[in-house]
Amino acid sequence: MRKRQKEEILISFFKEKEKYEELAEYVGHLIRDDPSSPRGSLHTISYRIKDPARLIEKIEEENKQPGVGPGPITRENFRERVGDIVGIRLICLRLSDVETVEAYLALLAEEDILTFLRKPVRKRAFVLPVDPGEGIPEDLELRYSGYSSIHYQVRLGENSDASDALKGLQFELQLRTILEEAWGEIDHKYRYVLSRSGVELPEYIHTGFYNLSVYLQAAALQAEHLCRQAERYRGLTGRKGKGKRVSPHGVGLDSYGTGMDMPDPALLPLLQKGLEATFGFRATDRTLTYILRRLDEFGYAEQPQVLFEKILIERRLGEFKTILRDVLHREAFEDSNKRNVDAINAVNFALFDEMQGSRVAREGLRSVLRWRKGRSKW
Repeated sequence: MRKRQKEEILISFFKEKEKYEELAEYVGHLIRDDPSSPRGSLHTISYRIKDPARLIEKIEEENKQPGVGPGPITRENFRERVGDIVGIRLICLRLSDVETVEAYLALLAEEDILTFLRKPVRKRAFVLPVDPGEGIPEDLELRYSGYSSIHYQVRLGENSDASDALKGLQFELQLRTILEEAWGEIDHKYRYVLSRSGVELPEYIHTGFYNLSVYLQAAALQAEHLCRQAERYRGLTGRKGKGKRVSPHGVGLDSYGTGMDMPDPALLPLLQKGLEATFGFRATDRTLTYILRRLDEFGYAEQPQVLFEKILIERRLGEFKTILRDVLHREAFEDSNKRNVDAINAVNFALFDEMQGSRVAREGLRSVLRWRKGRSKW
């Protein structure tokens, strides 16, 4: 690639860089602020913008590949052809958390909040095809692929509330465990970068990094096993009803993806019918799943009709609408982009009123709504 072509791409990149940073911040807030997101399964959300030198290097590598893409990558098309200009990383503590976050992302795609441009690509640094807690077969062959993540090529969907300028940009979502993250960061800094810069590392160092990846995968399996063992004690000591820990605002910040069994999905149609009659619209599967988990925490998952007979009564629903109108200056359930969040907040308010009383529930709701109002940058 000629010097002038590189300069043109980099100038365009620098002009767009702030927009990519805004996109990454938006996606982070989208996942953190969504009441139904699996916060209990997410340890860290971070992002990085591709280094300018690495961007040019990658474009040159792609352009050298015969028959890759419709022609060379240029200033005009690099935004579409380089899909990881911004990479957003979702880090989980444990293996089962990864599955929970995968399911959540799929629900966002079903609602066209996110648009997957291709199927998730699974890039595993190490493969131990056994269930956590089971013995590892003696004849198991360990395979190394050099990297570890689940990668999604993504755009914001039409039902996201971002600006059109952000919806037109691609980004990459990377999903991995914290142990995979640790290995990836160490390997990248002390092996990958040196190798790419031309340093010839001896074979035993490469082998040592590969072995480290296997040790950490074994540690990940052991961690999952120990977490499940610990959770059995939570079940033995009772996790339903008034003994369940609830946040002071009535919002279950760690109620999704904690390794518990999912409540019976056969109850979802019954819950859907009751919510539609109460709120006047059909809730999304993501909202139904969240509410069913909340009912499970309070001991009502097997009898969701109690929500409508005893908890979500007319008085509480009226109070919820009044408080929302006072704080956010809009009517509940009228904005199609916000009515699922309204339903979640209404259910949380009613449950907290039932458990802690009206004064605490009202102030908790006001606090949550003020917080959301202050976070609504986009």
